Amino acid sequence: MNFVLDIETIPRDLRGEPRKVQEYVWERAVRRPAVETDVRLDDYLAGLEDAALAPLRREVERYMALRPEFGHVVCIGMGHDGRGRGELETKALTARGVAEERGILEGFWEVVRGGRDWRFVTYNGLAFDVPFLLRRSIYLGVAPSVGLPTRPFALDSHFDVMRVLSNWERADAVRLEIVAALLGLTKSPTGMEGSQVFGLWQAGRADDIEAYCLGDVRLTYDIFLRIEPYFR
Repeated sequence: MNFVLDIETIPRDLRGEPRKVQEYVWERAVRRPAVETDVRLDDYLAGLEDAALAPLRREVERYMALRPEFGHVVCIGMGHDGRGRGELETKALTARGVAEERGILEGFWEVVRGGRDWRFVTYNGLAFDVPFLLRRSIYLGVAPSVGLPTRPFALDSHFDVMRVLSNWERADAVRLEIVAALLGLTKSPTGMEGSQVFGLWQAGRADDIEAYCLGDVRLTYDIFLRIEPYFR
């Protein structure tokens, strides 16, 4: 059975982190050649609501959301085709507050408990989704139920669509929606992208985040069905 996985993440609140963490994030998210600023960390923390700091805020939030040490999992989208190839049944575990993150991680481990023979299907899951779930579980003390497939090149246990299409060269990787467009597939819900997830979270629109996550689950599976025969 193929088990399709996608997650959505948001950044932690930098103001609530220990000083060492604040400085670490600041140095890596802001103090680099691509970001031109003379704003100091303490000025940033004191003026987070200042519109003039919005570009810096986006850099910091993006950095934190993409790293399990500094982010939260807020939605875990899953699907399986146990009833037959092409028939995908989906399910999402969605948090309505960051305090619920532990609960959805526990729910995920319960789902995969019986899936020792499943093949994971993801889009960049080897580098992002699976390591993120593992490390958030470690940091929150959520016990694993099985070993997750983390080995590259092992298509029988983890078919990472993005990695396969790029021949395992990260520099040649293409975004999910671009591959979908090339194959004539439609991303749903239309007009939504990952950069909007945190804004939706702040607006209390968890249902929209869930719909977006499950849309990516279905789209990843549709692409998988198209390309898998070429890589057997």
